Amino acid sequence: MRYAVVAAAALSGLAVASPASARVPVIPPVHGGSVLGQDLPLKVYASVTPPVQRFGDRVTAQVAVLADRKWVAPANVRVVTHFAPYQSAGRPTEVRAYNGRLLQITWTWKLRCLTVQCVPETKFSNISHIYQFGRARIEYVSPTGVVRYSLHAAFQPIIVYSQLSPEVVRRLKGHRIDWQAPLTPVAAPRYGFSPGLAFWLAVSLAVVLGTLGLALATRWALQFRPRTAAREPVAGSSLERALTLFFWARAHDDETLQRKALERMADELPFDVRDLSEATRAQAWSPEAPDEEEIEEISERAGILHRHNGEPGS
Repeated sequence: MRYAVVAAAALSGLAVASPASARVPVIPPVHGGSVLGQDLPLKVYASVTPPVQRFGDRVTAQVAVLADRKWVAPANVRVVTHFAPYQSAGRPTEVRAYNGRLLQITWTWKLRCLTVQCVPETKFSNISHIYQFGRARIEYVSPTGVVRYSLHAAFQPIIVYSQLSPEVVRRLKGHRIDWQAPLTPVAAPRYGFSPGLAFWLAVSLAVVLGTLGLALATRWALQFRPRTAAREPVAGSSLERALTLFFWARAHDDETLQRKALERMADELPFDVRDLSEATRAQAWSPEAPDEEEIEEISERAGILHRHNGEPGS
């Protein structure tokens, strides 16, 4: 019985997919011939697949127009369809193909219905339902939007079957179905990597990345810190450096360097202590090696004079 219904639906679909029926208004014929024959400017075909399906499955509906481009402008062709209770997943896709004067425009819809109106149950059957969509209407309009003429094409009916078997439906209606069944124990999960190790690795990585981020942020913030002028080391006076050079040359038995250091000291001593300057220069040019004790006495006297001349309150 089920196969007979399916075959009848398929034959019915072939019958109603014709371009037009006797009830459709006659299209005004064109004069001068048409590539479609019969002096027709266009023809319409409609189809829906699959013709047999289960509740919740997707349905594809198509409307195709064949037209003679000499008599039909593609921009003036529009389609009107109704698929209740099914709903479209979005706007239809439109494809145009040309071959000389022959034009084909194909619209495709993806339909689905999950509401109670699509439950496959009727007063004659509790597992199947036959749906018949409304006819598709193709309108040819003028540039101003006025409909010049229209054509209709019928979709073949579709059969929707329930996902439940007749026995399950019968038991549900009689409240005699027992859904309890022995459950197979679930095997313990297997991991390719230890979850505990993965956790601690993630924590370690977070600490490393956090430390690195903090270091980078600190380095970035330090560039805006006000800079302090570097303190230059206070260098000794030329007199002190010459005296230091003398004692260094004395420790290394370099007599020539000692005399040069004493000459520098004599030049650096102030003008108001001329006796010290002459005494120092005399030591630098004495036939014998300079006397360390006299140089120490001169340095002490120069230091005392320096404090008296350069430092207040002494």
